[in-house]
Amino acid sequence: MDVKYRVIRQHNRSYDEGIRFRCGESVQVGRRDDRWSSWLWCTNDLGLGAWVPEQLLSASESIRTVVTDDYNSIELTVKHGELVMGTKVLAGWVWCKNSRDEEGWVPVENLQPARN
Repeated sequence: MDVKYRVIRQHNRSYDEGIRFRCGESVQVGRRDDRWSSWLWCTNDLGLGAWVPEQLLSASESIRTVVTDDYNSIELTVKHGELVMGTKVLAGWVWCKNSRDEEGWVPVENLQPARN
């Protein structure tokens, strides 16, 4: 279900480019994020890596695992007061779309449901 959010704290994306993983793709699992404990660094067969929510991995405690859903790691830069539409929540982050049709992940702590 889509939810309209107002940005209550600015967020700047961490990386210029996102990495896409496809459902069924095999990845190497690396370290767990220090702040976001449900996120693991995963690397594909091309050596490209990104943070992936643990719930999208078939196993998180093995060296290699399979991605269980299509996933894009791109974050969305948002400014205080901006309105965005959230479509999915995973491990403390929301997949959002802004008024310029740009999409990406934003920490849920930076958002507040908007009143109509």
